[in-house]
Amino acid sequence: MMKKSVSLLLDFAIILLIGLTSSADVMDEGEGAGGDAVPPKNSFPDLPEFKEGVTVTVLDRVGECPRMAFPGDWLELEFVAKQMSDDGETYEEFDSSYSKERPLFLAVSDNEKLPGLTEGLRNVCVGEKRQIIIQAESPLMQVDPKSAGLEQPKTDRPAVYEVKVRSILDQEPVNLFTKMDLDNNNQLSREELKSFFAKQAPEGMTEDDMHQVIEGLMRMHDLDTNDHLSEAEFPTPHQHTEL
Repeated sequence: MMKKSVSLLLDFAIILLIGLTSSADVMDEGEGAGGDAVPPKNSFPDLPEFKEGVTVTVLDRVGECPRMAFPGDWLELEFVAKQMSDDGETYEEFDSSYSKERPLFLAVSDNEKLPGLTEGLRNVCVGEKRQIIIQAESPLMQVDPKSAGLEQPKTDRPAVYEVKVRSILDQEPVNLFTKMDLDNNNQLSREELKSFFAKQAPEGMTEDDMHQVIEGLMRMHDLDTNDHLSEAEFPTPHQHTEL
C-alpha cells in the first residue's frame, strides 16, 4: 500500500511539473495535438530569399501548412547540429535537442540567440523539417553568449542544422526550472523543490507526502547523483518517466 501511495504522489508531481512547464497557449502543434478547433489548411508558402550566408533546403513537409510562423510567435523545435570534423571526411554532431533531452524554444523575431538559425526558419510551418546551413565566418553564426539552449559552432567551417518544428506557440513558454532555481545556480536543491511544492501542493498534502515526492524525483532524475537536479535532468513534457 505504501509503495502504491508513493507512486501516486510521484505521478502527481510529474503531472504538475509538466503541466506548469507547458502552460503557454499553443497555436498549432505538429504531432498529435489535441483541441476541438481545427485550424484552416493552407498550401505551404514558397521559401523566401534568405540573407547571404544562409542556405535552406526543405527536407520534409506533411500534408498542408496548418499554421505559418509570424513575428511574435514562438517555435518549439527538435534539432541536430553538425560540422565537418578536423579530418575533413566526416560530419560530427556538436549540439542537439536530443542530447539535452528537451526541445529548443526560439522566438520567430529573435535575431540574437543564433541569427542564422532564425533566418533559416522564416515562413516555416508546423511539422516542417528544414536543413539550414550557416556558412563559415558568417556573422549569422554567432550565438549570443547570454542565451541558453545552443552551443557555439566553430566559425571556420559551415554549421549544418536539421530542424523540425514541433509546434507554434503564441507566447513565450514558461521556464519553470528558472522560476524554481531561487539562488540562480542552475541546479535545484531539495529545499528549492520543497519551496515550490509547498506553494503548489493541493490541500491535504502532508510534510511526509512532500518529502516522499522530492526523494522520488531525486531518485529518478538525479542522474549524476550530486543531490541536485540540473536543467537537463529536470522533467519535461517530452520525457517519459517510469514510476
